[in-house]
Amino acid sequence: MKKIGITGAAGNIGTTLKDGLCAEYALTLYDIRETGQPRNGKFVKVDCGDQKGLAGVFDGLDALIHLAGNPRPDALPSATLRNNFIATSYVFEEARRAGVKRIVFASSNFYHQGSIMEALEGKTKRLITLDTPPTPRCLYADSKVFAENVGRHLSHLGMQFVALRIGWTVPEDTPEPYAGDYMRAVFCSKRDLTEAFRKALEVKTDFLAAFAVSNNSRGVFDLGETKKKLGFAPQDNAESYL
Repeated sequence: MKKIGITGAAGNIGTTLKDGLCAEYALTLYDIRETGQPRNGKFVKVDCGDQKGLAGVFDGLDALIHLAGNPRPDALPSATLRNNFIATSYVFEEARRAGVKRIVFASSNFYHQGSIMEALEGKTKRLITLDTPPTPRCLYADSKVFAENVGRHLSHLGMQFVALRIGWTVPEDTPEPYAGDYMRAVFCSKRDLTEAFRKALEVKTDFLAAFAVSNNSRGVFDLGETKKKLGFAPQDNAESYL
């Protein structure tokens, strides 16, 4: 089994991936909160914002899924700065030092925050492509643009880096409680989310950005390049839940 680390493993996405990937990979789960032991692997309590505490924790991993960070767009700037900018820098550098071959980064649809709003407001009918320039409108979104750029730099240093621009995935695994236009556009089911990360762990690439969203009828993303380069063809559709 490949040895895969997951930071932020106690969160919403981390819980989904722990359950979805544990049969195929030996998982090491990292979080400041207890997550319990995975079927194949272990849990390590760590604060990704503590550089000294990170020393050596990624040794022996084949790949690292980096989820850890403050997920709230309205978080205090100090929290986003520490947990999304500084901590991500520490994690990436420690992974590079440890010889981890690949990082799969949980980027976000917020990378295209402004473009999504324009599409939902009817200001444009063009689908958002992966090479559409980033349009962050909050510090959280800025942090995703920052991390993708660091990842591109890492790919020039010999690491492999995949950035998944994730839609909106929820513990209930249904868009019904949140069924506004935004959710209908960017919903990502647990099944599709897990498959996107599985593909990201296995695809042959030095650097790749891709969308991790379901195949939503009211979607705003052009999934053509994601299907071609990542090999990810989402199966679910927000409309089928409503």
